[in-house]
Amino acid sequence: MHWIIGLIKKNLSFFSLLLTIVLSLLMISSPEEARLSTARTLTMSVFYPFQFTFNQVSRIKDVFAENIRLKKEVTELSVELASLKEKGIENERLRGLLNFTQDFSFDFVPVRVVARDPSLGDWTVIVNAGKSSGIELFMPLVGDRGVVGKVIKVLGNLSQVQLIKDPASRTSVLCRRTRTISILGTENGSDFFVQCRKHEDIIVGDTIVTSGLGGIFPRGLTVGVVDKIAEDKNPLFKRARLKLSVDFDRLDELFILRLSPRWMSFRSEIDSLRLLK
Repeated sequence: MHWIIGLIKKNLSFFSLLLTIVLSLLMISSPEEARLSTARTLTMSVFYPFQFTFNQVSRIKDVFAENIRLKKEVTELSVELASLKEKGIENERLRGLLNFTQDFSFDFVPVRVVARDPSLGDWTVIVNAGKSSGIELFMPLVGDRGVVGKVIKVLGNLSQVQLIKDPASRTSVLCRRTRTISILGTENGSDFFVQCRKHEDIIVGDTIVTSGLGGIFPRGLTVGVVDKIAEDKNPLFKRARLKLSVDFDRLDELFILRLSPRWMSFRSEIDSLRLLK
């Protein structure tokens, strides 16, 4: 029996042709009623299952193709939605920047941060404006939430900016409420404070702004808000810890104030004093 099955499998095409010829001869030689009965039997037992299987496979292929198409549409819509969300957030930022620029009568040069300091401190950023845009050394960089830093190097179309969070930076500030002047200090670039005498009236919630002294930053740019009063190493002083207004981890669209340092206008007088020495 096994050798018969093996023979049929080995010569499947031949036996299929032989079976087809035999069935055809039987159909031709049989009466009409027998032919109809045989046709119905073949249809129900062979052709219908084959047709059903073929239809199911076709449907599966159609479902698979439809699934791929729907996934593509979902992906395209997701990308479009993400783009629209980003544009909405950007529009909100730009509206904030526009309102900020209306509060000051300076010449603002819009810039975007294109690179950051790769060092651990992250003390500087690179912006996409330079000498070709009239940028000069020591011009202030600001955002809608306040002061960011100052230009320390200028190239043709790029500028390097030192952030005020750099421990080496010295920014003169004052308390908006009491007009107490101090220097923004930090020892690690993450904790900020102003040092003042113990009798000075400075409390939690006071807003700290640039004082205008030093000739770099104009007066009134927001620096931060006092969130804690602590003792200083020197018993004559106290420290007002600040929460800076600018989020330095999310710098994007900013402005350079096209404002030359005020002490530049006194350079000739300073040089004259040096010569007198």
